[in-house]
Amino acid sequence: MRHISSSSSPHSAGGASKKTSSSSSKNKRFGSSFATKAFVATATASTSYAAYYCATAFLFSSAASVHGESTVGGVNSEGKKRFHEEKKTDDRYGIQYAGFDSYPGIEMDDGTGVSTEAFKAASVEVVARALEAAGLDEKTGIMKGVTIAGGNDITLDPKHAHRIGLGMACPSYGCPFLPMDMHYDEEVKVHLENMRKGTSSNNESDVSEKENTMLKTSGSEKAATLTLIGYKGGRMEDQINQDRALALAPYSYWNINSSSPSNTGDSDSPSRPIARLIGAFDGHAKYGEKVSEYVAKTLPALLGSKLVEHDATMSSKEKKNDDDDVAEIQRRKDHDIGRILHETFLELDATSPAHPSGGCTASAVLQVGTRIYIANAGDSRSFVGVHVTPPTAAGSDAKATTAIVFGTREDKAHLMKERERVEHMGGTVYLPNGFMDTGKGTTRVLYKDPTTGSTSGLAMSRSIGDWDAGAVGVIPDPLVDILDTKEIKKRVLESLNKACGGDAKEVEIDPASGESLPSTSCVTYTEKNVKVFAVSATDGLLDYLPEEAIVNHVAKGLYETTKVGDGDSNAFGEQKTTNPLLVCEDLIYAAAQGWQEDKGGRYRDDIAIAMTDLETE
Repeated sequence: MRHISSSSSPHSAGGASKKTSSSSSKNKRFGSSFATKAFVATATASTSYAAYYCATAFLFSSAASVHGESTVGGVNSEGKKRFHEEKKTDDRYGIQYAGFDSYPGIEMDDGTGVSTEAFKAASVEVVARALEAAGLDEKTGIMKGVTIAGGNDITLDPKHAHRIGLGMACPSYGCPFLPMDMHYDEEVKVHLENMRKGTSSNNESDVSEKENTMLKTSGSEKAATLTLIGYKGGRMEDQINQDRALALAPYSYWNINSSSPSNTGDSDSPSRPIARLIGAFDGHAKYGEKVSEYVAKTLPALLGSKLVEHDATMSSKEKKNDDDDVAEIQRRKDHDIGRILHETFLELDATSPAHPSGGCTASAVLQVGTRIYIANAGDSRSFVGVHVTPPTAAGSDAKATTAIVFGTREDKAHLMKERERVEHMGGTVYLPNGFMDTGKGTTRVLYKDPTTGSTSGLAMSRSIGDWDAGAVGVIPDPLVDILDTKEIKKRVLESLNKACGGDAKEVEIDPASGESLPSTSCVTYTEKNVKVFAVSATDGLLDYLPEEAIVNHVAKGLYETTKVGDGDSNAFGEQKTTNPLLVCEDLIYAAAQGWQEDKGGRYRDDIAIAMTDLETE
């Protein structure tokens, strides 16, 4: 993420309100009085989707946010506004989902974006217990007894020691895929080239030991993550990649607190729901890589330990209240997991190595069964997409299609509620000249950087860390959205099959007899034809690639197939012909080309992407 520094007074917006001190106040944004603020979300949907495209075709401006402004409603017992959940529907398929803003609003916030010392101390204990339960060292966040060459702050080690434990067991929640550098790591670059030439295989038994290590480390046929270090001037060997990502598929969080760690991460049982976790974390400021590294290492254990406690509590409540209907039980689960994600972000913020200057975005997608929970703070983004494969009866000319059904917003300082909070906390919002007329440029929250003493501008209004910016209204509280794969597939199928149902059925007439015949143009789609998936990425990718192109290409890597005949394939007589890792490479190179053409080689942001299939069968 790019910062600006200036010793002069930049163009600013609005006056500064009295800054609220947090030194003697309790953090009321965390605890049993969890309040939510609804926001309006408008899903993005493209009406046409290109087939395969080359990297140089991706020279577009970043897409607009898919979220609108927040709405409020109700009054609590103290006469303050109370925020509530709001149901929303996407424009393309009519998919219904819920949204929360976990920040309760300035009317209920007696502090700032900086946690109190008491909350920090409590959070340190919570994180330590979670890491211990997952089999990780609380000081390093890696498997106990493992030392990484080059220091414990680096995940870009080719061996990813804290994932595979150098031959030891994985964390109890499973083995996360973590990103390797797809260009500057020579072993990875060669392996990807071999995969693209067809001289390497997706099957782990058919590849060399080095290639097998990479396959285990960064991707599979259903999930993957890669990264590319940026260039900010100077020698290439001095550059630091501040972006991190992860993909846990499966995410066996229920094994946290178990007596033995996981060896494979595939410890699902028929009674356990399918669970997955992906995320992208974009570090910024001087020590941003330490914060993003910390979040990537700590999130799975911290979130998972809370989910374990929640599952046990819900099981007990369901036994006591066995008369509750399924919808009410699910509503409580959704509220609880929304609260858990909020707590997790606040505790990551409070315990992150953000001193003296560092922070990161956090965009995460959690799947539990058919439920999809998306939490976002900052300007990294996550998307949920659907890929529709035509039935065999549709004929050889029928084409697969891909669409975005949900995308997170970018948390930017010019958004009405974000700007209102920053200015209420005594901060200043920087608006580029002409921004109000054109929308071009990057708005920022101005704050004093303690490492330089100069005024810096943070290009987002929410993040993990960034404590000095937190003092003027930058908060870690995420926006949380809740979708369901069953609802997604139901609505998509209703749209696809509407021509075959209802009163206006299409029929064919036999010209000889005049009698109606079954329509040959009516093709019925089933759930097998509709796939749901998710992708998270940092703005190094998003700034130069249109979101529809990203999601379309991710679907290509997860689902594109070639007809191969009977007995050699999946249920549709098809064989998978590409790999998610190659798709990650395509997208990163395409974005890098955009940076090159725009900046002439003078600057390129770090890039990271993670993706996963979200199918439950």
